[in-house]
Amino acid sequence: MKSKWRYLLPALTLLLPLAAHALQLPNYAQGGDLASTLQTKGKAVTDILALVASIVSIMGIVVGGIKIGGGDPDGGKRWVVSGILGLVIAGSVYGIAALVV
Repeated sequence: MKSKWRYLLPALTLLLPLAAHALQLPNYAQGGDLASTLQTKGKAVTDILALVASIVSIMGIVVGGIKIGGGDPDGGKRWVVSGILGLVIAGSVYGIAALVV
């Protein structure tokens, strides 16, 4: 009775070099600079987080304006102040990240 595994070794011998050649390594593994790669990705993450925080803050200011116009000045002031504070924090984070990177 012949084994069904007898073709496995020749197939692996032929296919493994092809698979190893087609394998794409990350940039830093091919002699690139890991620090610059991480720096680029960190800047992209910081940009996205600052953008999201800014959008949420502006939405808070709009909600505050709607509340003030709707007859709830105390709640509206709280939303507006929170939105402005969020914009200040997002701007500060973005500025600090720009200085570091």
